[in-house]
Amino acid sequence: MENLKVKMEEQLREIDRLITKSNKTLERLKDTPNKKIMVSKSNGSTQYYWVDWKTKERKYVSVSEKRLLRNVAQRDYEEVVNRKLCSLKSTLEKFINKYDIDEIYAVYNKMSEGKKALVTPIEEVDEVYIKNWLNDTYDPMGFMDNTEFYSNNGVRVRSKSELIIANLLEQYEIPYKYERPIQLRGLGNVRPDFICLNKRERKEFVWEHFGMMDNGEYANKNISKLNMYQQNGYYLGENMIASFETSQQPISSKNIKTLIEQHLQ
Repeated sequence: MENLKVKMEEQLREIDRLITKSNKTLERLKDTPNKKIMVSKSNGSTQYYWVDWKTKERKYVSVSEKRLLRNVAQRDYEEVVNRKLCSLKSTLEKFINKYDIDEIYAVYNKMSEGKKALVTPIEEVDEVYIKNWLNDTYDPMGFMDNTEFYSNNGVRVRSKSELIIANLLEQYEIPYKYERPIQLRGLGNVRPDFICLNKRERKEFVWEHFGMMDNGEYANKNISKLNMYQQNGYYLGENMIASFETSQQPISSKNIKTLIEQHLQ
């Protein structure tokens, strides 16, 4: 089950931003006269009046008062929006304080091993889910040359650039499968460099590294491949990651770390 606390905290920060913005507007309009506005239609035209709600008397807003009219309308709007934002903030803060999805998993984790053996949890705990995800078996591709690049965890890859990516994935404890085959309509069986798991969201990302983008033939071939990925429902930033390099612009560890932090944590 996805832990939504991070997203709710992001929403809370957005609400705080809007409250700050609204407060600044209210401060700017604090000296606006306490007038009330009435709007009516006449012969297809919009007409504005100042209204005394006690006497019900109304006075037509003159052209010279249009700026004041806007300020009164804006103040009235801001007051309502500000109250609703503050109410939402209070509600969300209380909910976040009580929200802990890990309590669901804790029920199972706190059971004795004997009882665990008798129970099927409502959803796999993270450790079991990740283990099952990694146990997915597939036939690896062979290596045709003598170059040997092994990650810190002993995974053999094909290039120094892939080695950098693999080591950083392992450093961030991101589960991944190297060159696991998938089927793409129109292209057949392909082997992405990495298929990675966002553990928090339990979501897979395909990761392709394109290492010779200053080679015209290579670039054209892989742009076509990227288009084919998109036609099969893989979109950059959504469920696919791509990294690039050329002979003049080698792979950047900093950029790889940013991609991992943005999409896989």
